[in-house]
Amino acid sequence: MNSQFCHFEERIRRVAEKNPGMSIKNVTLARMFFYVFKALEDSANHFLAEYGINNTHYIALMMIYSSEGNTLNPCKLSESLLSSRPNVTRLINELVENGWVERKGSMEDRRRIDLSLTSAGMALLEEILPRNLDRINQIWTDFSAEEIDLTENLLRKILSQIGQLDAREHDCQI
Repeated sequence: MNSQFCHFEERIRRVAEKNPGMSIKNVTLARMFFYVFKALEDSANHFLAEYGINNTHYIALMMIYSSEGNTLNPCKLSESLLSSRPNVTRLINELVENGWVERKGSMEDRRRIDLSLTSAGMALLEEILPRNLDRINQIWTDFSAEEIDLTENLLRKILSQIGQLDAREHDCQI
């Protein structure tokens, strides 16, 4: 396992010695998600660098690509990326400057703009997508179908638990 994580586990044990009743396993698992996320993000960024983009660019392009008519509202993009509107505005500016996305007036609401893929953006995604899907499949090669299903169910359960915890904490603050 990653040596940095081993150092973290050592420190968790020290904290547990000072805090009887602390679940070392729960704290370790919670922290491990950050390490897994960072490893996935770093791996994706390393792969995508040869195309001149990073994972955030790729996910934004994929959100537009997967939308009906390859068009998406910036608000929806912000929600999909779990990112603030100012960050998404900067991202959109980069995508537009690189010629992968264009802003268009919305057909439904003249006050709104929509984002759509340009032919260059479409070509970029069509070049990256097969290789990236293969790379993602390789991550899961050593997992059985049952392990993959279990992992998905457990991650969904964790997301649900976090949502419930956040809702309870929000209700208490009001």
